[in-house]
Amino acid sequence: MNLLTRWRFERALTALRRSDLPLIQAYANAAWPSADTPASEAAFLALDFELDGLRKGAHLLQAGWTPFRVGAITFKQARSLDIHSDATLNREAVTVHGIGEDRASAGLPIGDVAEELLSVLAGRVIVAHAAAIEVTAIKEAAKSLYGANLPVRAICTLRLEKHLRPEIAGADAYRLGPTRERYGLPEYRAHDALTDAIAAAELFQAQLTRLSSGVTLGWLEAV
Repeated sequence: MNLLTRWRFERALTALRRSDLPLIQAYANAAWPSADTPASEAAFLALDFELDGLRKGAHLLQAGWTPFRVGAITFKQARSLDIHSDATLNREAVTVHGIGEDRASAGLPIGDVAEELLSVLAGRVIVAHAAAIEVTAIKEAAKSLYGANLPVRAICTLRLEKHLRPEIAGADAYRLGPTRERYGLPEYRAHDALTDAIAAAELFQAQLTRLSSGVTLGWLEAV
C-alpha cells in the first residue's frame, strides 16, 4: 500500500462515517491496521467466492471465509454460505463448483450474506488467491446494497507467488493447487468457497516463511 493508496483508503473511510447505516459506520470506524504493521501482528480474513463464471455481472453463489492470524487458523468463526440466485446459471460454471439452480434458489439473500461478511471484515485485510475477484465482488455488492463506495484491503497470494517465484512458466502453475503443492501443503477439493479460503490462508502463511519476519502489510498489499 503506497502513500496514494493509503490516502484514498482513509478518504473513503471518512466518507463512509457520514453514512446513516450502522453497518457502514462500524466498518469505517473499525481499528484498521497501519501499512507499517508487521504481518505477524495483523488480523486477516481468508475469503473466497464461487460465481456463475468470471464474466462481468456473474452471480455470486457461495461465500466462504475464516478470520485468522499468522501462526493460527481457528475455525470458530468460519462460515460457508450459499447465496440466493434465480438466474439461469452458466452450465460450465455449475460443472466446476457444483452449485446448480435448485441449490442457488435456496440460498440466503445477498443482503444477509453481505451484512455478516462486512461485520467480520471490518478492520481486517483479505487474503485470497486471485484476490481481485473477491475485492470486486464486495465493492459491487456494497454499491448495489448500500450505495457505498467501500474501500477494501487485500493481499493476493497469486501475485505474491509470482513475486516469490517469477521463473515458473505457465499460468496454470500459479493456480492455487499447484502453488500449494510447491510448499508441501495437502491437496484439497477445489471450488468450495470455505475450503478455498482455508487453502489460501495456509498458503499465505507458507509464503511468509520465504520473507523477512518483519514484512509489513503495506509491502504485501502492494505486491
